Amino acid sequence: MSGELPPLAQHLHDGVLQSLAVARIQLGRALTQPGPLPRELAVDLKALLDREIADLRRLIGGTAPAGPPQPDLPSALAATAEQLQSVTGIRIRVENRTTPRGRWAGNDLVAYRILREALHNTAKHSGARHAWVAVAGGRDRLVCVVCDDGGGFEPPAAGGHFGMAAMHAQARDAGGYLAVQSRRTGTFVTLSLPRDPAPQGAVTR
Repeated sequence: MSGELPPLAQHLHDGVLQSLAVARIQLGRALTQPGPLPRELAVDLKALLDREIADLRRLIGGTAPAGPPQPDLPSALAATAEQLQSVTGIRIRVENRTTPRGRWAGNDLVAYRILREALHNTAKHSGARHAWVAVAGGRDRLVCVVCDDGGGFEPPAAGGHFGMAAMHAQARDAGGYLAVQSRRTGTFVTLSLPRDPAPQGAVTR
């Protein structure tokens, strides 16, 4: 399986699908509470759906953005963490120790897609109360970690899931690798990528 989705599929996966997943988490939490749907939640969900409808219209018109609205990897990760934290109640800490390179240089967008998928997996499946994201690297390499204190999962079984398989494939296609360790005390995801795309098929460590 190639990690590089067609542009339309990639945009839908990275944008609309993730936003709908967030909306489902919000509604799921609300349904566990007694009483009617809180007005504040209804307003938030309407705003989210309005954004996605507008994005789909731009996509149909050929003017949808190619990447996140944030200017770089650290700020995009921080925005994703803030959104998921507000929706799920999971406390997410993001630590950035990278050398600044400007707007979405090299493999930064690949790293963001993989790390965001890992965070969404934490939100949807882990039952965690806390999660941590650490991004480190100089001008040649990125090393990223996402971990949580949830209940874990069985990695071989999860490997058949499209999202997990795509994460591994995207890392491999970018010349890096992804390692997933999961226990009852939490999940530990490690991503290592060259800052710039490697030759096709090359894997660097």
